[in-house]
Amino acid sequence: MKIYEIATPAVLVDLDKLEKNIHTTANMVRSGGKSLWPMFKTTKSTFIARLQRYAGSNGFLCSNVGEAKTLVSKGITKNVMIAYPVVDRQELNVIADIIEKGARVIVRIDNLRTAEIMSKELKTRDLRVEYCVKVDVDYGRLGVKPKDVGAFATKLKKFSNLVFAGIVTHQGNAYKARSPAEVKNIAKYCAKLMETAVNSLKKYNIEPQIIGAGSTPTLRFDVAEEVYTHLFPGNYVYFDRTQALAYGSASIKDCAQTLLATVISKPQHSENKIAIVNAGSKYIEATARGGLRGYGQLVEHPKAVVSKVSQEIAILDTSKDNVDVGEKVRIITNHSCYTNNAVNLIVGHRGPYVEGLIPIDSSREAYTENILVAMVRKLLN
Repeated sequence: MKIYEIATPAVLVDLDKLEKNIHTTANMVRSGGKSLWPMFKTTKSTFIARLQRYAGSNGFLCSNVGEAKTLVSKGITKNVMIAYPVVDRQELNVIADIIEKGARVIVRIDNLRTAEIMSKELKTRDLRVEYCVKVDVDYGRLGVKPKDVGAFATKLKKFSNLVFAGIVTHQGNAYKARSPAEVKNIAKYCAKLMETAVNSLKKYNIEPQIIGAGSTPTLRFDVAEEVYTHLFPGNYVYFDRTQALAYGSASIKDCAQTLLATVISKPQHSENKIAIVNAGSKYIEATARGGLRGYGQLVEHPKAVVSKVSQEIAILDTSKDNVDVGEKVRIITNHSCYTNNAVNLIVGHRGPYVEGLIPIDSSREAYTENILVAMVRKLLN
């Protein structure tokens, strides 16, 4: 079967490009003497995680405990880090279960109350867990200020079952960049702030085992920064239009993921200046970063861009590149992570030919549903 015979909308991944992206990045990080722990939330696919593992990634960063449980239970890795603080009792119980099965679980902490809740819950099962302090590199989301990291880590010593492993950050401010030069400057700036955090630890005689950062835009610059030991990019497996055209992380030809949609109309009123496709906001994030025009562009007609997104449909600006009603087109979206999470199955292909289906088998929704089902059954029994 050829990809243009597939029912639409459908999310596709070019397996040749996917494998190239995975191995190129793994080799780059390895040559820089660092450990690559990919952010699993990008794909939520254990099929792709296995490819990353075979390429040399011996650990993964997870956005939630459900992802961590999936990776460990399927034997892909025994090293997982949770990206966000965990205080929910059910989720802490999952962490405890994973630890008891022999996995290394590292959590992230940026305030004392989180540490207190986590410590208390894990003590009920006589368990210890490693943690990294999350450092805020002026992104303004989670984290401790770099100069305060040493004092903060010292305060956490009172929780005897929480074991310090290191410091980590996310250079989310790189996503505000409008050029590769700005990305480079942000990468350098964030690395300097992490050096400040390391020096803050030294004042208290604390030695970090892990000094990590995660961001695909800054990745190629982070590899050269001596301060880091671990890198946590996610989007590099697919890349996307923003990574290619705004941040310079890759070329548009490296983008492995596309959204297959059908042109269902060229409204008469538009005089061939717009066309409508049958894929909307579920698949296409209506966010344009880095000065880009529109929310995606067509593989077959590169000058045609997604100009507006509704719930069930999207509008193409075809004033510079025409399409035909009934034509199936592949859209390189601005944000591949968003598109990936729209479906439960991705179509893998090589060239124009379909190779098979790739399950998205670690969605948070499925994990939450399983917990809810178990809670209701317990209540009813």
